[in-house]
Amino acid sequence: MRGVVFLGNKKMELGEIPDPKVGKGDVLVRVKASAICGSEMETFVPPTGLPWKGNPGHEVMGILEDPNGSKRFRKGERVGVSTLQGCGNCFWCLQGKQIFCKEVRGIRNAHSEYVVSKEIWLHPLDDDITDAAAVLLSGDGMGVPYGASIRSGVAPGEITCVFGTGPVGLGMTLFQTYLGARVIAVDINPLALERAKQMGAWQTINPKETEDLKAAIWDLTFGLGPNKSFDAISMGNQELFHTMLDVTMPGGTVVTVAHGDHGIDHVRERLSFHLDPAKREIWGRNLTVLGNWMCNFSDWSDMVAMVRNGFQIERIITNQFPIEEAHEAYRRVSEGLEGKVILTQ
Repeated sequence: MRGVVFLGNKKMELGEIPDPKVGKGDVLVRVKASAICGSEMETFVPPTGLPWKGNPGHEVMGILEDPNGSKRFRKGERVGVSTLQGCGNCFWCLQGKQIFCKEVRGIRNAHSEYVVSKEIWLHPLDDDITDAAAVLLSGDGMGVPYGASIRSGVAPGEITCVFGTGPVGLGMTLFQTYLGARVIAVDINPLALERAKQMGAWQTINPKETEDLKAAIWDLTFGLGPNKSFDAISMGNQELFHTMLDVTMPGGTVVTVAHGDHGIDHVRERLSFHLDPAKREIWGRNLTVLGNWMCNFSDWSDMVAMVRNGFQIERIITNQFPIEEAHEAYRRVSEGLEGKVILTQ
Protein backbone atom coordinates (compact mmCIF):
# COMPACT_ATOMS: atom_id res chain seq x y z
CA MET A 1 0.00 0.00 0.00
CA ARG A 2 1.00 3.63 -0.36
CA GLY A 3 2.41 5.33 2.71
CA VAL A 4 4.93 7.77 4.13
CA VAL A 5 8.40 6.22 4.52
CA PHE A 6 10.79 7.74 7.07
CA LEU A 7 14.36 7.76 5.73
CA GLY A 8 16.08 9.61 8.58
CA ASN A 9 17.86 12.96 8.63
CA LYS A 10 14.60 14.87 8.01
CA LYS A 11 13.97 12.96 4.79
CA MET A 12 10.95 10.96 3.72
CA GLU A 13 9.14 9.75 0.65
CA LEU A 14 5.69 8.62 -0.33
CA GLY A 15 6.26 5.02 -1.36
CA GLU A 16 5.17 1.43 -1.02
CA ILE A 17 5.03 -0.13 2.46
CA PRO A 18 3.85 -3.61 3.51
CA ASP A 19 0.11 -4.16 3.67
CA PRO A 20 -1.15 -4.60 7.25
CA LYS A 21 -2.22 -8.11 8.22
CA VAL A 22 -5.79 -8.62 9.42
CA GLY A 23 -6.00 -11.27 12.13
CA LYS A 24 -8.70 -12.64 14.39
CA GLY A 25 -10.64 -9.82 16.04
CA ASP A 26 -9.08 -7.24 13.71
CA VAL A 27 -10.68 -4.93 11.16
CA LEU A 28 -9.17 -3.02 8.26
CA VAL A 29 -9.63 0.77 8.22
CA ARG A 30 -9.08 2.96 5.18
CA VAL A 31 -7.39 6.10 6.44
CA LYS A 32 -9.08 9.45 5.84
CA ALA A 33 -7.09 11.62 8.25
CA SER A 34 -4.07 11.22 10.49
CA ALA A 35 -2.26 13.69 12.75
CA ILE A 36 1.43 14.40 13.21
CA CYS A 37 2.52 13.89 16.82
CA GLY A 38 5.44 15.77 18.31
CA SER A 39 6.97 12.45 19.36
CA GLU A 40 7.44 11.60 15.68
CA MET A 41 10.20 14.21 15.48
CA GLU A 42 12.33 11.79 17.52
CA THR A 43 12.62 9.57 14.43
CA PHE A 44 12.13 12.20 11.68
CA VAL A 45 15.09 14.38 12.67
CA PRO A 46 17.88 11.85 13.58
CA PRO A 47 19.82 10.18 10.74
CA THR A 48 18.93 6.61 11.74
CA GLY A 49 15.29 6.64 10.63
CA LEU A 50 13.10 3.66 11.61
CA PRO A 51 13.83 -0.07 12.05
CA TRP A 52 10.87 -0.82 9.77
CA LYS A 53 9.76 0.50 6.40
CA GLY A 54 7.05 3.01 7.11
CA ASN A 55 6.27 5.74 9.60
CA PRO A 56 5.49 6.17 13.31
CA GLY A 57 2.07 7.76 12.72
CA HIS A 58 -0.46 6.67 15.36
CA GLU A 59 -3.30 9.24 15.48
CA VAL A 60 -5.88 8.21 12.92
CA MET A 61 -9.49 7.88 11.80
CA GLY A 62 -11.08 6.51 8.68
CA ILE A 63 -13.67 4.35 6.97
CA LEU A 64 -14.16 0.68 7.82
CA GLU A 65 -12.95 -1.17 4.73
CA ASP A 66 -13.13 -4.78 5.94
CA PRO A 67 -15.21 -5.59 9.06
CA ASN A 68 -13.73 -9.12 9.05
CA GLY A 69 -16.88 -10.66 10.51
CA SER A 70 -17.56 -7.89 13.02
CA LYS A 71 -21.06 -7.81 14.47
CA ARG A 72 -20.69 -4.21 15.75
CA PHE A 73 -19.50 -2.45 12.61
CA ARG A 74 -20.43 -2.41 8.96
CA LYS A 75 -18.31 -1.64 5.93
CA GLY A 76 -18.31 2.07 5.15
CA GLU A 77 -18.77 3.30 8.75
CA ARG A 78 -16.64 6.20 9.99
CA VAL A 79 -14.52 5.19 12.94
CA GLY A 80 -11.87 6.60 15.22
CA VAL A 81 -8.95 4.29 15.95
CA SER A 82 -7.65 4.23 19.51
CA THR A 83 -3.89 4.88 19.52
CA LEU A 84 -3.14 2.38 22.30
CA GLN A 85 -4.65 -1.09 22.10
CA GLY A 86 -4.57 -3.86 24.69
CA CYS A 87 -5.38 -7.57 24.67
CA GLY A 88 -9.08 -6.92 25.32
CA ASN A 89 -9.47 -9.62 27.97
CA CYS A 90 -7.41 -8.64 31.00
CA PHE A 91 -8.48 -6.84 34.18
CA TRP A 92 -7.52 -3.43 32.76
CA CYS A 93 -8.93 -3.85 29.26
CA LEU A 94 -12.31 -4.93 30.61
CA GLN A 95 -12.48 -1.58 32.44
CA GLY A 96 -11.59 0.36 29.30
CA LYS A 97 -8.16 1.21 30.78
CA GLN A 98 -6.15 -0.56 28.12
CA ILE A 99 -3.10 1.65 28.62
CA PHE A 100 -2.22 -0.53 31.64
CA CYS A 101 -2.54 -3.83 29.77
CA LYS A 102 0.70 -5.84 29.74
CA GLU A 103 0.21 -6.42 26.02
CA VAL A 104 -0.63 -2.83 25.10
CA ARG A 105 0.70 -1.73 21.73
CA GLY A 106 0.50 1.42 19.70
CA ILE A 107 -0.80 1.93 16.21
CA ARG A 108 1.90 2.62 13.63
CA ASN A 109 2.06 3.44 9.91
CA ALA A 110 -1.03 5.64 10.31
CA HIS A 111 0.20 7.91 7.50
CA SER A 112 -0.74 5.34 4.87
CA GLU A 113 -3.72 4.00 2.96
CA TYR A 114 -4.81 1.47 5.61
CA VAL A 115 -4.34 0.56 9.26
CA VAL A 116 -5.41 -2.53 11.17
CA SER A 117 -7.16 -2.16 14.50
CA LYS A 118 -8.68 -4.55 16.98
CA GLU A 119 -12.43 -4.19 16.61
CA ILE A 120 -12.91 -3.53 20.33
CA TRP A 121 -10.73 -0.42 20.24
CA LEU A 122 -12.71 1.42 17.56
CA HIS A 123 -14.93 4.42 18.26
CA PRO A 124 -18.07 4.75 16.10
CA LEU A 125 -18.37 8.35 14.91
CA ASP A 126 -21.59 10.33 14.76
CA ASP A 127 -22.02 12.86 11.97
CA ASP A 128 -21.43 15.83 14.28
CA ILE A 129 -17.86 14.69 15.00
CA THR A 130 -15.66 15.89 12.15
CA ASP A 131 -12.76 13.88 10.77
CA ALA A 132 -10.25 16.27 12.33
CA ALA A 133 -11.93 16.16 15.74
CA ALA A 134 -12.09 12.36 15.54
CA VAL A 135 -8.32 12.14 15.05
CA LEU A 136 -7.69 14.31 18.11
CA LEU A 137 -10.22 12.50 20.29
CA SER A 138 -9.14 8.98 19.32
CA GLY A 139 -5.43 9.53 19.76
CA ASP A 140 -3.02 11.33 22.03
CA GLY A 141 -3.57 14.68 20.30
CA MET A 142 -6.22 15.44 22.88
CA GLY A 143 -5.94 12.22 24.86
CA VAL A 144 -2.78 13.38 26.63
CA PRO A 145 -3.99 16.92 27.50
CA TYR A 146 -7.34 15.51 28.62
CA GLY A 147 -5.86 12.71 30.72
CA ALA A 148 -3.29 14.95 32.42
CA SER A 149 -5.75 17.77 33.11
CA ILE A 150 -8.62 15.60 34.38
CA ARG A 151 -6.47 13.29 36.51
CA SER A 152 -4.80 16.26 38.20
CA GLY A 153 -8.16 17.88 38.86
CA VAL A 154 -7.74 21.20 37.05
CA ALA A 155 -10.57 23.39 38.34
CA PRO A 156 -12.09 26.83 37.63
CA GLY A 157 -10.12 29.69 39.16
CA GLU A 158 -6.87 27.77 39.48
CA ILE A 159 -3.61 28.96 37.97
CA THR A 160 -1.79 26.32 35.94
CA CYS A 161 1.62 26.51 34.30
CA VAL A 162 2.24 24.59 31.08
CA PHE A 163 5.92 24.12 30.25
CA GLY A 164 6.26 23.54 26.51
CA THR A 165 3.57 24.63 24.06
CA GLY A 166 4.07 22.22 21.20
CA PRO A 167 0.99 20.26 20.09
CA VAL A 168 0.43 18.65 23.51
CA GLY A 169 1.07 21.82 25.49
CA LEU A 170 -1.17 23.72 23.11
CA GLY A 171 -3.93 21.19 23.75
CA MET A 172 -3.42 21.55 27.49
CA THR A 173 -3.65 25.33 27.23
CA LEU A 174 -6.89 25.17 25.25
CA PHE A 175 -8.47 22.48 27.43
CA GLN A 176 -7.48 23.95 30.79
CA THR A 177 -8.77 27.35 29.70
CA TYR A 178 -12.04 25.62 28.80
CA LEU A 179 -12.08 24.14 32.32
CA GLY A 180 -11.84 27.63 33.76
CA ALA A 181 -8.18 27.77 34.76
CA ARG A 182 -5.80 30.67 34.12
CA VAL A 183 -2.91 29.22 32.15
CA ILE A 184 0.67 30.46 32.17
CA ALA A 185 2.41 29.11 29.04
CA VAL A 186 6.20 28.75 29.05
CA ASP A 187 8.22 28.19 25.87
CA ILE A 188 11.36 29.47 24.11
CA ASN A 189 9.57 29.61 20.74
CA PRO A 190 7.83 32.99 20.24
CA LEU A 191 5.52 31.48 17.60
CA ALA A 192 4.46 28.74 20.01
CA LEU A 193 3.73 31.32 22.70
CA GLU A 194 1.65 33.33 20.25
CA ARG A 195 -0.35 30.21 19.45
CA ALA A 196 -0.82 29.61 23.19
CA LYS A 197 -2.26 33.13 23.52
CA GLN A 198 -4.71 32.29 20.76
CA MET A 199 -5.75 29.20 22.75
CA GLY A 200 -6.55 31.42 25.72
CA ALA A 201 -3.33 31.49 27.73
CA TRP A 202 -3.63 34.07 30.52
CA GLN A 203 0.10 34.87 30.52
CA THR A 204 3.13 33.70 28.51
CA ILE A 205 6.80 33.56 29.50
CA ASN A 206 9.83 33.09 27.26
CA PRO A 207 12.73 31.90 29.48
CA LYS A 208 15.18 33.44 27.00
CA GLU A 209 13.65 36.85 27.65
CA THR A 210 13.67 36.76 31.43
CA GLU A 211 16.61 36.67 33.82
CA ASP A 212 14.86 34.44 36.36
CA LEU A 213 12.11 32.08 35.21
CA LYS A 214 11.11 31.12 38.74
CA ALA A 215 10.82 34.73 39.84
CA ALA A 216 8.73 35.53 36.76
CA ILE A 217 6.27 32.74 37.61
CA TRP A 218 6.10 33.74 41.28
CA ASP A 219 5.47 37.36 40.30
CA LEU A 220 2.42 36.26 38.31
CA THR A 221 1.10 34.12 41.15
CA PHE A 222 1.47 36.54 44.07
CA GLY A 223 4.53 34.67 45.32
CA LEU A 224 2.55 31.44 45.80
CA GLY A 225 3.24 29.57 42.57
CA PRO A 226 0.75 27.85 40.26
CA ASN A 227 -1.72 25.32 41.68
CA LYS A 228 -0.58 22.82 39.08
CA SER A 229 2.40 22.60 36.70
CA PHE A 230 2.59 20.46 33.55
CA ASP A 231 5.70 19.15 31.79
CA ALA A 232 4.65 18.99 28.13
CA ILE A 233 8.14 18.88 26.58
CA SER A 234 8.37 15.72 24.46
CA MET A 235 11.63 14.28 25.84
CA GLY A 236 11.59 16.13 29.13
CA ASN A 237 14.35 18.13 30.82
CA GLN A 238 15.72 17.39 34.29
CA GLU A 239 16.58 21.01 35.11
CA LEU A 240 13.16 22.21 34.02
CA PHE A 241 11.51 19.43 36.02
CA HIS A 242 13.23 20.73 39.15
CA THR A 243 12.05 24.22 38.25
CA MET A 244 8.48 22.90 38.19
CA LEU A 245 8.96 21.31 41.61
CA ASP A 246 10.39 24.55 42.95
CA VAL A 247 7.72 26.93 41.69
CA THR A 248 4.54 24.90 42.25
CA MET A 249 2.43 26.03 45.18
CA PRO A 250 2.72 24.01 48.42
CA GLY A 251 0.01 21.38 48.33
CA GLY A 252 -0.04 21.63 44.54
CA THR A 253 0.47 19.10 41.75
CA VAL A 254 3.24 18.51 39.22
CA VAL A 255 2.36 16.45 36.14
CA THR A 256 4.75 15.07 33.55
CA VAL A 257 3.75 13.58 30.21
CA ALA A 258 7.29 13.64 28.78
CA HIS A 259 8.96 10.53 27.34
CA GLY A 260 12.47 11.22 28.66
CA ASP A 261 14.40 9.59 31.49
CA HIS A 262 14.20 12.60 33.79
CA GLY A 263 12.71 12.04 37.23
CA ILE A 264 12.73 12.82 40.92
CA ASP A 265 16.25 13.38 42.21
CA HIS A 266 16.43 11.37 45.45
CA VAL A 267 19.72 13.04 46.38
CA ARG A 268 18.13 16.47 46.33
CA GLU A 269 15.19 15.17 48.29
CA ARG A 270 17.49 13.68 50.95
CA LEU A 271 19.58 16.83 51.22
CA SER A 272 16.47 19.02 51.40
CA PHE A 273 15.83 17.65 54.89
CA HIS A 274 18.54 20.00 56.13
CA LEU A 275 17.27 23.01 54.19
CA ASP A 276 14.76 25.68 55.01
CA PRO A 277 11.23 24.13 54.96
CA ALA A 278 10.31 26.27 51.97
CA LYS A 279 13.02 24.50 49.95
CA ARG A 280 12.03 20.93 50.75
CA GLU A 281 10.89 19.99 47.30
CA ILE A 282 8.19 17.31 47.52
CA TRP A 283 7.53 15.86 50.97
CA GLY A 284 8.27 19.13 52.76
CA ARG A 285 5.66 21.00 50.68
CA ASN A 286 3.08 18.23 50.27
CA LEU A 287 3.43 18.17 46.50
CA THR A 288 1.67 15.56 44.41
CA VAL A 289 3.72 14.30 41.46
CA LEU A 290 1.83 12.53 38.66
CA GLY A 291 2.80 10.82 35.45
CA ASN A 292 0.27 10.58 32.64
CA TRP A 293 0.46 8.61 29.41
CA MET A 294 -2.89 9.55 27.89
CA CYS A 295 -6.60 9.13 28.49
CA ASN A 296 -8.40 5.80 28.71
CA PHE A 297 -10.65 4.29 26.06
CA SER A 298 -13.48 4.61 28.58
CA ASP A 299 -13.09 8.42 28.60
CA TRP A 300 -14.45 8.69 25.05
CA SER A 301 -18.06 9.59 25.90
CA ASP A 302 -17.00 12.31 28.35
CA MET A 303 -14.62 13.82 25.78
CA VAL A 304 -17.28 13.82 23.07
CA ALA A 305 -19.74 15.41 25.49
CA MET A 306 -17.31 18.27 26.10
CA VAL A 307 -17.02 18.89 22.36
CA ARG A 308 -20.80 18.98 22.10
CA ASN A 309 -20.92 21.37 25.05
CA GLY A 310 -18.70 23.90 23.35
CA PHE A 311 -15.09 22.73 23.71
CA GLN A 312 -13.58 23.85 20.39
CA ILE A 313 -11.11 21.03 20.03
CA GLU A 314 -10.12 21.78 16.42
CA ARG A 315 -8.59 25.14 17.36
CA ILE A 316 -5.25 23.45 18.09
CA ILE A 317 -5.05 22.41 14.43
CA THR A 318 -2.94 25.05 12.67
CA ASN A 319 -2.70 23.40 9.25
CA GLN A 320 -3.84 20.51 7.09
CA PHE A 321 -1.92 18.96 4.21
CA PRO A 322 -2.73 16.21 1.70
CA ILE A 323 -0.52 13.21 2.35
CA GLU A 324 1.34 13.99 -0.86
CA GLU A 325 2.74 17.06 0.93
CA ALA A 326 3.75 15.18 4.07
CA HIS A 327 7.39 16.25 3.83
CA GLU A 328 6.44 19.93 3.94
CA ALA A 329 4.13 19.25 6.86
CA TYR A 330 6.87 17.53 8.84
CA ARG A 331 9.38 20.23 7.99
CA ARG A 332 7.11 22.90 9.37
CA VAL A 333 6.37 20.92 12.53
CA SER A 334 10.07 20.15 13.13
CA GLU A 335 10.92 23.85 12.81
CA GLY A 336 8.27 24.89 15.34
CA LEU A 337 6.11 26.63 12.75
CA GLU A 338 2.93 24.69 13.49
CA GLY A 339 0.76 23.43 16.31
CA LYS A 340 -1.22 20.32 15.46
CA VAL A 341 -1.10 19.26 11.80
CA ILE A 342 -3.48 16.88 10.00
CA LEU A 343 -2.67 14.82 6.90
CA THR A 344 -5.66 14.02 4.70
CA GLN A 345 -6.39 11.44 2.00
